[in-house]
Amino acid sequence: MKKLLGSLALLLGGCGPCQEVALLPDERAWFASYQEGHTVRFRSNRGATNVLTVLPRQEWHENTNCNIPEAGRYQPIFSQLVLRPTAAYDTQRGNFVVNLRKNNPDRPALLTFNLSGLDCTTAATMGQPTTKLQQQPCTLATTGKAYPTAYVFRHGQNATNYGNGRVQAVYWDKQDGLIRYELADGETFDRLTD
Repeated sequence: MKKLLGSLALLLGGCGPCQEVALLPDERAWFASYQEGHTVRFRSNRGATNVLTVLPRQEWHENTNCNIPEAGRYQPIFSQLVLRPTAAYDTQRGNFVVNLRKNNPDRPALLTFNLSGLDCTTAATMGQPTTKLQQQPCTLATTGKAYPTAYVFRHGQNATNYGNGRVQAVYWDKQDGLIRYELADGETFDRLTD
């Protein structure tokens, strides 16, 4: 009987509360500048315009039933920003989507961009190599604003274009968000509004 009670005590001791994982301010900064319903306008080097609308942000925790034996002690957080363009560049993946997923409070969040067919991620997943964050100076032709250390995601370097998407490169600033994107035919769209 003592063995049974000792085993039961060990089992119950492993059934404590789960810990909700939170995103750090630096992680949230990837899309902190966007507010639901706002629009961001872009103009191309060929005179075309595109308007992106910020959709309601989605955020939730997983393992909410605190299933420690199968899912562990943490409740991972998933946060998503969606920008819907008036002109889509991929018939199946038209939106510009940024995802943050954090499984463990002691590890950085997984940052994933799905930008109208251009996909990039910042951490190794399922045996794929880690994508490196690359920075490059960027000065907008529309406003003249300079970004000395903009993050750039480019097809064939640290991103992959899937499907029939025409987006070949995207420039992102942690303070201002999406600032430029380039299409396969050389057309470049720079941000007009803050």
